[in-house]
Amino acid sequence: MPHPPPAVAPEPPAGADSSALRTFRAYVALTFAFAWVPVMYTAFTVDKGFTPAQYLQLWSLYYATMVLAEVPFGWAADRWGCRRLLLAGPCVLAASFMLLDAAHSFPAAALAMVVIGAGHAMISGADSAWLYDHLAASGRRADALHEETVAHRWRLLGVSVLDVAGGLLAFAFGTSAAFRLSVGVMLAAALLAARLPRAPDAGPRLRPLPAWSGVSRALRQPGIAWILGWYVTVFVLLRLGFQLYQPTLLALGARDLRLHGLLLGGLNLVAGLAALCVVRVHGRLGERATSGLVLLLLALSFGGLSLPFAAAMPLLCCLQQVAFAFLQPLGRTALNRRIAGGERATLLSVQSMLARLACAVALAAGPWNAALAESLPSTYRALAVLALLGAIFFHLTHRGRRSALETTGPG
Repeated sequence: MPHPPPAVAPEPPAGADSSALRTFRAYVALTFAFAWVPVMYTAFTVDKGFTPAQYLQLWSLYYATMVLAEVPFGWAADRWGCRRLLLAGPCVLAASFMLLDAAHSFPAAALAMVVIGAGHAMISGADSAWLYDHLAASGRRADALHEETVAHRWRLLGVSVLDVAGGLLAFAFGTSAAFRLSVGVMLAAALLAARLPRAPDAGPRLRPLPAWSGVSRALRQPGIAWILGWYVTVFVLLRLGFQLYQPTLLALGARDLRLHGLLLGGLNLVAGLAALCVVRVHGRLGERATSGLVLLLLALSFGGLSLPFAAAMPLLCCLQQVAFAFLQPLGRTALNRRIAGGERATLLSVQSMLARLACAVALAAGPWNAALAESLPSTYRALAVLALLGAIFFHLTHRGRRSALETTGPG
């Protein structure tokens, strides 16, 4: 029996649309802000007594869990509605942070990181899918890049504030205080998720086989592989660079946790300011040049950090944050514009899954563990070479067609 087409929801009033978007922006500002991240290396290697290799293994477990959970949770969001996942995710994260705070053995910490990965997977992709569906129902599909960029700025602002707060609390009361602050923030995010309206087309509407056939069909569309490859490359380079922030500060003799929090908070503030330019830069340069510029910024940052100029570290890290400001808006909007609404959250989860799979492999690799413990300059040089090669590769393999961000897809 053929399935009837989904009912078209009436366009929400302008006031309701604005209220929903404000709630969503506040939600993303809180949900991605982990106050313990600025002091995580100290918390794991000093307070909990783990080795640098174990520290990276714990993060590898986190990414591996996300790899396994991303697509199932994305499919669940497509089937039962994004809002339910957006509500459940922060609750799971709050519980996982309490578990991690209490963990003083490697197995307990490993379990906590697995739960964190599962909680993060619940909201990864579902947030962007909810936003795009909400805009589409309001007749504002053309504003997707703008609203994705605004949401990204709010996300970075939240991370910036919580980074500073986490560093200050860890300095005054110990790293455990940063974990407890994160628990409260996640519970507040859950309350905001409960206020989000259901996406107009949410509800049980996909059967398993049609959903997966739709995913397979979407992955074969022209340009999708290029977009996924670029996103994964930039994501991995940024994450590897991020894991080096605290070890680099400690290697330079900066052990004040307040400084760690202030640096990471300031860097995320820089990313938030850079996000103001995403739409303008992309409109002027186009997809090929903008994607290449992001990788060139990373190559310049990593190359500079391989040199013995301690005073230049904040500026060079700022270049990474500028690149980070472009990653989510460009990568997510490119996919959103090309895929059908029925598989939107699933495809966004596939994008995130591939990126985190690459991170899990990289962080678990023996050479990376040795590099973190023994030779930061050589690690930075290797990352610079990879970023430069990536810029060349994606420039040459770009099809030269209209930008994915400008193409009106089936969604």
